[in-house]
Amino acid sequence: MQYALLYALLLLWGCQNTKTEKLGGFESLNTYVKSSGPNNGTLLIIGGQGSKMLDARFMELAGGPDAPIVVIPTAETSDHMDSNYLKNYKREFLDKGFQNVTVLHTRNPEVANTDEFVAPIKEAKGVWFSGGRQWRHADSYLNTKAHSAFKGVLERGGVIAGTSAGATIQGSFLARGDSKTNLLPIGDHQVGLGFMTNVAIDQHILPRNRLFDMFQILEEHPELLGIGIDEYTAIVVKQDRFTVLGPSYVAIYDGTIWSEEKDSIYVAEKGERVFYLLKNGQEYDLTKRKVITIEDREFIELSAGQLQKYEGLYQANGNLKMELVIENDTLKVIQQWGHFNKYPILPESETEFYDRQLLFKFQLEGNGSINRFALPADNLVWERMDKKIAAE
Repeated sequence: MQYALLYALLLLWGCQNTKTEKLGGFESLNTYVKSSGPNNGTLLIIGGQGSKMLDARFMELAGGPDAPIVVIPTAETSDHMDSNYLKNYKREFLDKGFQNVTVLHTRNPEVANTDEFVAPIKEAKGVWFSGGRQWRHADSYLNTKAHSAFKGVLERGGVIAGTSAGATIQGSFLARGDSKTNLLPIGDHQVGLGFMTNVAIDQHILPRNRLFDMFQILEEHPELLGIGIDEYTAIVVKQDRFTVLGPSYVAIYDGTIWSEEKDSIYVAEKGERVFYLLKNGQEYDLTKRKVITIEDREFIELSAGQLQKYEGLYQANGNLKMELVIENDTLKVIQQWGHFNKYPILPESETEFYDRQLLFKFQLEGNGSINRFALPADNLVWERMDKKIAAE
């Protein structure tokens, strides 16, 4: 196979091979207890606050501005959510460009169990859960017809999103579910809506100094995967993988230590409190409970002729330049800033190439040409220069 040698070289390029060393009592736990996302559809789980970029991703996943969405403000701390309150809540989404918005709210599970209440959910392509206190979402919707209808949105290929409390409710274990205070990692409500299995999700992890709170949950429930998401940042979950999206970090508590710099995975000693951070564009395998490295990817083969459309000189931020060239039937990057660097990138699909960690996401035009690509980890979009010059 033409990529066999290149694959081995990429594993060695710039660092040692990715490895896993079993040091403690976590091997059997990580082997037999698995986490998972939905079989169909997508979860957008935001660690607090929001941004235009995250709103745009929700809109895209739902199917565009005309797609019917349902927003659920039930976790809001107000005890007086009258019609004006709900009208203003709807206006927030209309102002963001959503054109088909239904606001659903009840704090009575008997109401959430009626056909009339769930009818809009059965037509929705997206659902948004508000921030606030996650136990209110659980009290109102857990094990009701509404709960089943939410899952139905995913089964139809839709999206469920939420921020802060709307993030935590998507896990199977309800972190910070105490009805009296949000300071206790384990409270009087411990069951989430379970769109992800065997998972506890925390939020606001950096500004509220919550990085070590997850260990209180894992000490009592060592079978869980802990995920802590910072503000303005999300994980996008599709089936059994997720990708980090946003400017901050996601903390992973899976009993291992991973370092991108060392490209190594170590299993911690039993009882050792460790976590690691993932950033924008990095991916995680829920079933294997491990960060996705190059050794986990399945690359396809593209001929030199198929690679020709990627070749060219690209520019980002007005002054950064990168050239893509073909050598020995392989696409290579020539980095033209700082220290001169040249390295191969391998295709996982026609639009997604990787070096050891970095994703090169190409945009395929309608005529089959390539004029730009994105580096999500750096929030950079690279535009082709040579075609612009030729057009001039």
